[in-house]
Amino acid sequence: MKSKTKILEFRVEVKSAVPVYEQIKEAVKYHIVSGTLVSGDQLMSIRDMAAKTKIHPNTIAKVYFQLETEGFVESSPGKGYFVKLNKKKFSNEKTKAFKKIVREFISKSTKMGFSIDEVYSELKEIENERKTKKLRGE
Repeated sequence: MKSKTKILEFRVEVKSAVPVYEQIKEAVKYHIVSGTLVSGDQLMSIRDMAAKTKIHPNTIAKVYFQLETEGFVESSPGKGYFVKLNKKKFSNEKTKAFKKIVREFISKSTKMGFSIDEVYSELKEIENERKTKKLRGE
């Protein structure tokens, strides 16, 4: 196993309806499926993660235990927790994270008064711009 520890960037919203431990667990999963964390990367120690998030170490231990139970990390006694990629879980979580992002985007857009058709039109425009840049070699 590698011993490269990465500092993860995410925010915990203590006033959210989503429990704190769930927010942290989902943030770590997101960093795994997005490629920020790769197989063998070491997670921050429980103590360091607790200090960074200002969340009790027992809560962080619960998060890491659940991630291990779900097959996203593995523990090495005396060394810490390391990312363990299971390709099936990775694919399922990546799809789940993508759908969540899309749904949040659409929800925010429609709350601003835009229709789904307007959102779709904007996405097509962005796609066309990207294709044009790619053709130009930008």
